[in-house]
Amino acid sequence: MSRHALPVVLLAATALTACATTGEGAGRQSSVDALAGAPAGARPIDRNARQRIAREDMLTQMAFWAGEYQTFPNDLEAAQHFAEALRKGGRTDRAIQISGEALGRFPEDRELLTTYGLSQISTGHPQQALRPLAMVASMDVENWRVRSALGAALDQLGRFAEARQAYQEALALQPNDARILTNLGVSHIMAGEPAEAEPILRQAVSAANAPVEARQNLAISLALQGRFDEAEQVQRVDLPPAQAAANMQYLRGLLSDPRRWGDLGRAG
Repeated sequence: MSRHALPVVLLAATALTACATTGEGAGRQSSVDALAGAPAGARPIDRNARQRIAREDMLTQMAFWAGEYQTFPNDLEAAQHFAEALRKGGRTDRAIQISGEALGRFPEDRELLTTYGLSQISTGHPQQALRPLAMVASMDVENWRVRSALGAALDQLGRFAEARQAYQEALALQPNDARILTNLGVSHIMAGEPAEAEPILRQAVSAANAPVEARQNLAISLALQGRFDEAEQVQRVDLPPAQAAANMQYLRGLLSDPRRWGDLGRAG
């Protein structure tokens, strides 16, 4: 299903900016450590340039970190930032490649594991995301973002009960978070339970800093209960009338065949 046909459903792989906190001993390498694995004659690392690049657009960041990774292939910081810039910039296949290569050298780095797992979800390979995300969750018991992402992977695999457990664990760490609530509501939609999704998504919409996707998924839950007029009005808050009407037409088709509700999980 095209992203243009229906708004994105699961937030974990597309909207989640999960930057895991790296544990002691697994964090940034020093300049000496980085240069130890750099090609002979490599220039010193420019720490100021690395700090400044964070203020640039994503395409510029990708180009910068590509150069850093090429120059310093054994530098953890370069690998982390290059892989994550690729993921955020939509180059998820390449992000998997780079983070996978770097994990061969830094197999327990939480940021690399997170980037690798989120990229696998984005490319439709949730099974490959489970192990790295579970590793991060076990190493960082306070990381609610990774638990929500783990729930999204489980949802894509149709393991809804396990996914909801992951979302509940995330909510215990970050109560009333709109993104977690949205994913929890979507889990019910994907399982063919739009009535159960509705109150959860209404809670997400009313939460502080609720994402647009929360309201759009609320509209989906309403439409799948046959309340198309109400759903279209909800969608028109964020979408042009023609787009909202097209979405309703698509959802009418889903309503005629509830077995296809799982298709919603492949949006975006």
